[in-house]
Amino acid sequence: MPSPSVDRLSRELRHAARRLARTPVFTLAAMLTLALAISANVAIFTIVHRVVLNPLPYRDSSRLLLLDHGLPSRNIASGLSMSAELYYQYRERARTLDGMAMYRAGEQTLTGHGVPERIRVLRTTPSLGPLLHTNPERGRWFAEEEGAPGAAPAVVLSHGLWVRRYGQDPDIVGKLVALDGVPTPVVGIMPASFAFPDSRIDAWVPDPISATTANSRANSGVFDRTVVARIGDGATIAAVRAELTRLSAELAPVAPNNGYDQLVSTATTLLQATVGRISHTLWILLASVALVLLVACANVANLFLVRSDAKQRDVAVRRALGAGFGGIAAYFFAESAWLAVGGGSIGLVLAWAGIELLRAVGPATLPRLHEVRLDTVAVACAAALTAASAILFGSIPLLRLAPRRLSVQDSGRGQTTSRARHRVRHVLMAAQVAVALVLLAASGLMLRSFQKLRAVDPGFDATSTLSFRVGLPPADYRDRDRAAAAHRAMLDRLAAIPGVTAASAATCLPLSEQGCFAGPLFVEHRALEPGANAALVRFLAVAGGYFDTMRMRLLRGRPIDRSDVERGEAVVVVNDMLARTAFPNQDPIGQRVRIGNPTLTTDPAWLTIVGVVANTAYRSLAERNPVPQMYLPMAAFPALNIVPPLGAMSYVLRTTMPPLELAAPARRAVAGVDENLALAQLLTLQDIVDRASSQTAFTMVLLVAAAGVALVLGVVGIYGATAYIVSQRTAEIGVRLALGATAHDVVTMIVQQSGTAALIGVAVGLATALAGGRVMQSLLYGVTAHDAAVLVVTTLTLLAVALVACWLPARRAARLNPLDALRVD
Repeated sequence: MPSPSVDRLSRELRHAARRLARTPVFTLAAMLTLALAISANVAIFTIVHRVVLNPLPYRDSSRLLLLDHGLPSRNIASGLSMSAELYYQYRERARTLDGMAMYRAGEQTLTGHGVPERIRVLRTTPSLGPLLHTNPERGRWFAEEEGAPGAAPAVVLSHGLWVRRYGQDPDIVGKLVALDGVPTPVVGIMPASFAFPDSRIDAWVPDPISATTANSRANSGVFDRTVVARIGDGATIAAVRAELTRLSAELAPVAPNNGYDQLVSTATTLLQATVGRISHTLWILLASVALVLLVACANVANLFLVRSDAKQRDVAVRRALGAGFGGIAAYFFAESAWLAVGGGSIGLVLAWAGIELLRAVGPATLPRLHEVRLDTVAVACAAALTAASAILFGSIPLLRLAPRRLSVQDSGRGQTTSRARHRVRHVLMAAQVAVALVLLAASGLMLRSFQKLRAVDPGFDATSTLSFRVGLPPADYRDRDRAAAAHRAMLDRLAAIPGVTAASAATCLPLSEQGCFAGPLFVEHRALEPGANAALVRFLAVAGGYFDTMRMRLLRGRPIDRSDVERGEAVVVVNDMLARTAFPNQDPIGQRVRIGNPTLTTDPAWLTIVGVVANTAYRSLAERNPVPQMYLPMAAFPALNIVPPLGAMSYVLRTTMPPLELAAPARRAVAGVDENLALAQLLTLQDIVDRASSQTAFTMVLLVAAAGVALVLGVVGIYGATAYIVSQRTAEIGVRLALGATAHDVVTMIVQQSGTAALIGVAVGLATALAGGRVMQSLLYGVTAHDAAVLVVTTLTLLAVALVACWLPARRAARLNPLDALRVD
């Protein structure tokens, strides 16, 4: 038999369920309010936990570092990853590191088993697998000898590619697949959970490099690789940085003119490098939904205050029958438990739906998004919030009723409520308004920032354009001339498609780092001062008509046309930023420049500047300073030290029809040149621009949603509290009306009292928004955290809405008949 205490608890829960069923409006309002707040908190907490707090899915992941460098002499704080020769210097001599792996992302065309497909491939040293302590689901990882120059090819497939293209063929390991036309054996399949360095990678292949080839002229000083390392036992990040900075300086005499003596190691944990600045954004979002929870709690607290006043008679009866404090507590905690469990259960379902939605529409720049899911930690978070809600709301009536000793007769007697009895409601009302104002101000700032970001001129016209990338297999296109001829042939076919008004191509598009290169700029007849460094510029190769197709503004001179490409003219077009910095107070047209160090060749192959175009966005729309850029013809320059390879190019088609309708004709046109070629990254230029602001849009949407919920809950709370206060003062209002008070006097009295609480809330919220503005500043673009227009509009909007919520119950009270009001008692 159950114990008496369990029996009493069961009885209280049954009685509470019946009481709540008799008040469906109160029950649903409290449950849905809690569900909304709990779901938002669980969803955002899950993202923060998975992205920021959860260790990376590798053994001893806290010891993994990303090796990065800065170059203070060129105002580069960080972002210079690794050159091959520097990697071998570190691997052979670093004592603070316990293992390293080098990799670089690229693309290859996969043929066989269906239509050709351009896939994302990670070229890596075989040491990556042992370093991460991750074993393939099937097969094996690369052997050390498979990473040597001249070794036979091999590939490890991602789980996603194995499922998508090969239907989970259990016998795929050992079979041959064609990568860029080269038969390549599949040696392994990685687990579904493995996504290094991110979920976009479809396959891993060995990077055929050695210490000898790393020091070759082709690889010397080229920072085009990334290195992950494991910190040694007892070492610290500070010690790693100091040792690597010293080792890079020691490499300078061996590889002069590469700036190794000026490098500074900025090694950081792999988790911090992966998460980046998004962690700050996520913490702000979590704080925002926590504020929504506070508003929801204040709202439900007001509902419980109303309910506790309505239950005075029940409490008095229980006391008269001998119930002690425990019995009264069980009475209220049983109700709060049902409401909290109901709200928490609904909230957990809503949180699951919200997480799935965020995974589907979240920005591609959000790291580890594929890892986010509803797990035991999220369920525990929901359970904790549910338990806290039950305890909080069950305690509220006890705190109000504990000092009061009502008899059964007293509890049924109508009374004029005092100001002291409503002080708690006014405090809760002010808190709701304050929190709502903070969230409204934050969302207003993000909205304003998003508008500013979308108004930025990217330097080209993104409307009515389709872009895609085409890669040429190196085995079939071994020299630059043949690659350029293939690209010209594809452009001819693409330009002939009905509806296409212009077609061109470039090795790198704006707002994309893929296919982009950078190098030191040298100007003819201008020697560098001793100890000075040449400016770094970004350079790319373009086909004829590129500037017209992109509709980039020509500021001076002429663009690169098709004849320049066909004749291999040594000409170049520069952007306005390069012209201003390299040729201040000079006409850049006719000046000669080059990329690379002129001392490395007898014929420096100078390029003549023939035009200047407007600046375009490089990495993001929010760039403070444009990046100096050079546009070279898509042709061969045998004497040029550094040239953009033509193995893959991004095509742009301008059209008079919906851009995506050109996808099928474009595939046929490319296949007409080579049926083994595939289109990748099929996007409109507008998609690319939108993606550049997607993280800001993501933050803005969530903040606006949080502010909207807080505003609705706050207004409902103000209205409900004011309406209840009016209902409790009905008799008093009747007396005032009978003694000659006008309806205007009654409205003014009620609005003044409730409005004062709202005004206090506005003042507190405004002060909080101003004080916490620095937290938001890093998320904003083109607007300060103390933007007067945003703060004024949000303050006036909230104040107007709050006053309306106070006025509606007051107006209804002012219309009371004095005799009817006096009969209430």
